[in-house]
Amino acid sequence: MTRIQKRFSTSDMIVGSVMIAFGTLLLLQQLDIFTIYDLGIDSIWQLWPMIFVFIGIGKLADAPTLYHLRKGAWLIFLGVWLYVSINHVYGLTFGETWPAVLIVWGTGMIWESITKDSKKMYQENIYGKQ
Repeated sequence: MTRIQKRFSTSDMIVGSVMIAFGTLLLLQQLDIFTIYDLGIDSIWQLWPMIFVFIGIGKLADAPTLYHLRKGAWLIFLGVWLYVSINHVYGLTFGETWPAVLIVWGTGMIWESITKDSKKMYQENIYGKQ
């Protein structure tokens, strides 16, 4: 079976769009046309963990199998966890939230175990039986 090439990567489209949006905001702020305070945000740097979220969404969109969803889900979790811990959302800090990393890590290991057959079937379809 031959591999069908996609015309574009959804992941690259999402990451590229986010970079354009952040770059535009920063440029407008540097030119004193717009300030980040207009959005009710103290600093654009408070949002840096959201980069992981957008990359994760792109990976979810490009995932060819259930097995490959794990990478995107992990990045989304990482971005949200960092955002919550750094910005003390609901008063939470790294000290209170670090056990969530263990929970998600364990869930990922179980997910990998359950879905490894989908990865194997995908590889056989792409590369042929070996």
